[in-house]
Amino acid sequence: MTDQARIVATGVTVAFGNVDVISGVGITLYAGEIQAITGENGAGKSSLAKAIAGVYPLKSGSIRLDDQLVSFRNPREALAAGIALIHQEPLSFPDLEVAENVFAGHYLRRGILADRSACRARTADLLASLGSDLKPTDRVSNLSVAQRQLVELASALAYDAKVWIFDETTAPLTPKEVSELFAVMRRLRDRGCAIAMVSHHLHEVFEISDRITVLRDGVKVAELKTSDSNPQEVVKLMVGRDLEPLPPARTSEVGAGGLLETQNLSGPGFHNISLNVKPGEILGIAGLVGAGRSEFTRALFGITSPTYGSIKIDGKEVRIPNPQAAISLGIALVPEDRAHEGLFLIQSIAFNSTLSSLRRHSRAGITHEPGIQSTTQEYAKRLNLAYRNVHQPVGQLSGGNQQKVVLAKWLSTNPKLLILDEPTRGVDIGAKHEVHTIIRQLASEGIGVLMVSSDLNEILSLSDRVAVMKGGQLTTTMSRSEATEERIMQAATQEEACVAT
Repeated sequence: MTDQARIVATGVTVAFGNVDVISGVGITLYAGEIQAITGENGAGKSSLAKAIAGVYPLKSGSIRLDDQLVSFRNPREALAAGIALIHQEPLSFPDLEVAENVFAGHYLRRGILADRSACRARTADLLASLGSDLKPTDRVSNLSVAQRQLVELASALAYDAKVWIFDETTAPLTPKEVSELFAVMRRLRDRGCAIAMVSHHLHEVFEISDRITVLRDGVKVAELKTSDSNPQEVVKLMVGRDLEPLPPARTSEVGAGGLLETQNLSGPGFHNISLNVKPGEILGIAGLVGAGRSEFTRALFGITSPTYGSIKIDGKEVRIPNPQAAISLGIALVPEDRAHEGLFLIQSIAFNSTLSSLRRHSRAGITHEPGIQSTTQEYAKRLNLAYRNVHQPVGQLSGGNQQKVVLAKWLSTNPKLLILDEPTRGVDIGAKHEVHTIIRQLASEGIGVLMVSSDLNEILSLSDRVAVMKGGQLTTTMSRSEATEERIMQAATQEEACVAT
């Protein structure tokens, strides 16, 4: 790190309507340094990042870039000044090639015409500097999320960005892709760029950052040198309290009989899956990315159709041709991607919370608004939802509170079986603790829970039994007392998969 301050933000306040989402926040980003901005969901991390990058206007405060006072009307002006914001979900034109995305809006030209050859050649140089083997002519629609992020990085390099803000960029990436992104961030730092990384994943914060800024409820509460701190200290600063540890294993009674039974179930992405879930039981499904876990749950919910095998609910063989049939059988699915598959972000909390149970709140096709509001408020209280009113758009909520709205939507259908696909993805540590408590409570009420998770601590903390998948097959099923991180990873990576008994 040098003592050259690239960005000095002072007293920054951003408001949505009459509500200040960050208030009086100051932060300095130095050349040759990676600074983490962390806090719970809703703490104001992304709002601060977007204020610096010209997405949100300032209600008050100031931003200086290389000691010059700046005021950006939009992100394009900020990027032209050398400030790049890299989003969690890459912003790209999927039908265009890589080079066209990199130079969208500022093509290199020969006279009045776009110089496609020059754009491709320059794109190749930019990608090589990032350690990427992508080709300028590759179609973006064929790329992974991580590769699309590299395209966004190359585009920012084309503007000669000196300040880089990564806003929850690692959330959709695999561990290998995160490692590759961190290598790029270190290269940018070593070139003298100032790096800010918005994240609530503390293991990533302590792996990559030089300094840590902690926000809570829209206010800066601490700035720490990473080497002088530890995760426990940061957690306490984030939540403002010591989290009570969850019990290591559940002690509630699991009901008798088979709520869900599958026998040799096969379909797109999975093969010969035989397992069962009992009332009040939490069955965790572990495995690596691409193991077929999500594909299996989608078939149970009628999104895809099995090609072989059987499904029984309460001992009776059933067909589940579509999600409506699944709901009528008492099955609910909280999907991995809540933003695209679980919620209508522009719609209200009340709309989303009761969407799956509208028949109970309508007569002759006309919805009963008082009933909708009453149900929404009931589940909001039960799930400890932080919100202004039931008419607030879900897109204004933090990730943890959005996840609670998805849970409310499905709990309002009174399910027997709740399928959770990555229930705490993109959720901060405080909200994660709350979601875990909710899952335990639901199981204690007799709901069977089938939980897919890539978080081994989550699997081991919540599950009564653990099933492990690899390559679309079930490799083993073990009791909680038998399960360890080592045994799970061994089963998830073994060369030969076998059907568990």
